[in-house]
Amino acid sequence: MPWFPVDDGFAFHRKAVRAGNAAIGLWTRAGSWCAQQLTDGFVPEDMVTVLGTTPQAEKLVRAGLWVRAEGGYQFHQWTENGRNPTREDVLLRRKKDAEKKARARAAKAAKSEAQQVNEDCPQGTPEGRTGGLPEGVGSTPPLPSPPQEKKTSSSSGPRKRATRIPEGFTVTAEMVTWARENCPNVDGRRETEMFVNHWTAKSGKDATKHDWERTWRNWLLRSQKDAERRAPARAGQTTKADRIDALDAFLVPDEPHLRALPGGAA
Repeated sequence: MPWFPVDDGFAFHRKAVRAGNAAIGLWTRAGSWCAQQLTDGFVPEDMVTVLGTTPQAEKLVRAGLWVRAEGGYQFHQWTENGRNPTREDVLLRRKKDAEKKARARAAKAAKSEAQQVNEDCPQGTPEGRTGGLPEGVGSTPPLPSPPQEKKTSSSSGPRKRATRIPEGFTVTAEMVTWARENCPNVDGRRETEMFVNHWTAKSGKDATKHDWERTWRNWLLRSQKDAERRAPARAGQTTKADRIDALDAFLVPDEPHLRALPGGAA
């Protein structure tokens, strides 16, 4: 929409003062109407009486703001120095704006259609389309998909789902034997109680495990490592293996249930 500009110094311009406030009211309203109707500053006589009066129009002529023209009045220097755009300029600009908007809408519609095709049509069909063909007319067969390597899994079945520690977590005899062999410096009962209390109280995603027996074994192994670090071997201290070898030395070779005692007595 074109604008009808008014200079900020026009209020006290000698032509405005000479014409008077009433005539300037006509001049302002007529300028707005000319910009809207693209008349290039021409005001027909019948519009003069709608927007003001003929005496007011004559005052504008005498003040040098209008000139008489065939069938009405013409604004003085309507387009000079780019003061107001011509009808031709406005129509050309509107045409360019309309073409630009049309291109933008077409691009947006094409993008939207392509996205809809990708979402609605099955994968592997030509251009994502198979329907809409007359009966008996086949579409171009899709290209075969390259063979995909099958993922191998260490287990034959689906992966076990992670769970929280079971109620009444129980240590089996096998687990006790393992603990005695691998964690001799750990108090199994105490560590198991701490293990259960810890995982029962813990919350969040880290509180679930796939294998609670392995988690228990790792807990005891860490406790064994901490115990070894806190109590390093002293000079002359025997290890478990040393104690077992010493015990075997007391066994009678032919009768393992008997022990050899000092002095030859059995």
